[in-house]
Amino acid sequence: MKNLHSLGLSISIALLLSACGGGSSSNTAVNPGNTTPPATSANKPALKQAANNTELETLIKQQMLEIYGTVRPEIYPCKGDVCIMPVMTTTNAPTAVADTAKSVSSTNTQETHVDEADRIKTDGTYLYTTATDQPNVRIFKTKDASNTLVKDLPLGNDGNTRLSGLYLDGTKLAALAEEQQMYNIWDRWFIPSYWQNQQTQLYLLDVTTPESPSQTAKLTVDGQVISSRRMGSTLYVATRHSPTLPNLVQYPTTEADAAANRALINNATLADFLPDYQYNGGSKNEIFNGADCFMTQYTDKKSYQTSIVSLLAIDMNSATPTPQGKCFAGDTETLYASTEAIYLATTSYSYPDNAPVTTGNGNDAAVSTSIAYYPPTITTDLHKFSLEDGINYRGSGRVDGHLGWQQDLKPFRLSEHNGVLRLLTYTGDELSSSASPARLYTMQENAATQSLDILAKLPNATRPAPLGKPGEQIYATRFLGDTAYLVTFRRTDPLYVLDLSKPADPYIISELEIDGFSDYLHPIGDNYLLGIGKDGGVKLSLIDLTDPSHPYEKQKIIIGKTGTDTAVSQTHHAFTSLQQGNNLQVALPVSLYEREDYRWTQDELYRLNINTQTGTMQALAPIVSETASIADPYSYSSYQWPNDRSVMIGEFIHYLHGDKVISQAW
Repeated sequence: MKNLHSLGLSISIALLLSACGGGSSSNTAVNPGNTTPPATSANKPALKQAANNTELETLIKQQMLEIYGTVRPEIYPCKGDVCIMPVMTTTNAPTAVADTAKSVSSTNTQETHVDEADRIKTDGTYLYTTATDQPNVRIFKTKDASNTLVKDLPLGNDGNTRLSGLYLDGTKLAALAEEQQMYNIWDRWFIPSYWQNQQTQLYLLDVTTPESPSQTAKLTVDGQVISSRRMGSTLYVATRHSPTLPNLVQYPTTEADAAANRALINNATLADFLPDYQYNGGSKNEIFNGADCFMTQYTDKKSYQTSIVSLLAIDMNSATPTPQGKCFAGDTETLYASTEAIYLATTSYSYPDNAPVTTGNGNDAAVSTSIAYYPPTITTDLHKFSLEDGINYRGSGRVDGHLGWQQDLKPFRLSEHNGVLRLLTYTGDELSSSASPARLYTMQENAATQSLDILAKLPNATRPAPLGKPGEQIYATRFLGDTAYLVTFRRTDPLYVLDLSKPADPYIISELEIDGFSDYLHPIGDNYLLGIGKDGGVKLSLIDLTDPSHPYEKQKIIIGKTGTDTAVSQTHHAFTSLQQGNNLQVALPVSLYEREDYRWTQDELYRLNINTQTGTMQALAPIVSETASIADPYSYSSYQWPNDRSVMIGEFIHYLHGDKVISQAW
């Protein structure tokens, strides 16, 4: 099953981090005409500002006491950091150009003017990259079809720390780093230390002279990064902090342990629970007070972990950068950013743990309790924060369905256009008989009620045509202006074209069925859409949208045989493009399988020219980074190949594979 690991991990994480969710279905109103938006439903998850610090402190203590203040059965037996999992018995940012005579590619982003972290950035002369096995920034100077490593700069001295992404703003380079968990996540995802005591580092560097960069600041923030964005010189970082206390017993299996925990929790203050930050390794400083943080307006949800979500703004140009923003007691799984606002979204799972489950048959039947199970009803909560004059909470909403299992694809399920939020959710599953496994929602901020009110949804009574067929999954989604594109798949690839020009009355323009499926959709010129996915090997499908009511597949390319994969299916950052006149240069990393015995052949950077006027694709010779050994028929692709990236500067391309850069003329 595609992305089975991600699916299982997402369910596991949702089980552990379900403190903020709600299991009830949403009371959504369909509004297929130009009428007033419906009133906010009572169960919508609006955030509530605490009346004072004591109110927020009380809420957090209540959650902590529920988890740590009562005796718990030893469901997860642990010795030290080793736990045994029981068997469940139930079911495009602006291009940075140093030399104006050159055209330079930039990180492939979801929204123009909203930059995203990646492991390679360029100013048109230098490449700034992250090392694969050390917390190092590596700087290469490019010259035509060559490159030279001019600096290998270590950041920090923690062997478990790795750089997760870079941002470049003029002569300011920002590097995000976090601790790598050194154990098998399948075995130990539920170990409390995996979620707690985590910190994020932000290193700010002056690269005015790239050969001699200098570190200007280091910020350490409690919590793990969920996602980040950059607009101008401001970094926006969303983190998740799971508070704990010194000497707190994580699994109190005796009344003595539970009593000790209750004393620790009751004697703590709000400052003990909220995340702190450190500047240049100094003492800890508070980021928030009670006025900066919010509470969810429902507390009947079973909690498995207390979580504080922070949305922080950091000025890269400040002499003493200080994180500022808002936080709330709850959770989030993804971040979507437009130039006007940031939306935090999370799927709300409800896992009742007291439902009796019967296993076995006849005399061997046994009833077990405290078993978590996956419910059929899933909703997604959304919280909007305006970026005008700092970070300000504007409202929340709830819709049916979830945002999928693949982390990189979740933000593409959301889009804001002219103040309207559009999103696509998945409501079906493989065994579902639902006529439409997908839902489209349009939502708008209601300032009077601090809510995101639903303007319309598809399908509805007026427009009942389904989005997808029973048993299909959602794959690629893309919002472009007043149009949305949705790919569902089971045996063929239906591409749906949706008209969103009237947010209160969206509708399906057309549907195209072709072989295979697309994980990623990219606009090509004014009239074409490039789908990247699978059909045996990797499939590149160029769709002609000149007439949106009659789209057709103008050309397709199949790369390799079964087993061939592209990093673009895992992250859109692996896709690189550069417009040169009417020609769009495209590059994507591929792990190629084309041998008759279905074994790996080579890792390469696949290259393509697309004429954006005529809609024709022409493949070029790939740049090969590694090949299978003739002497060893069982040689395998490098595990690092999904991290391959590329940059185009003028007439040359620079291919980052592992820690080496391969440069050549396009």
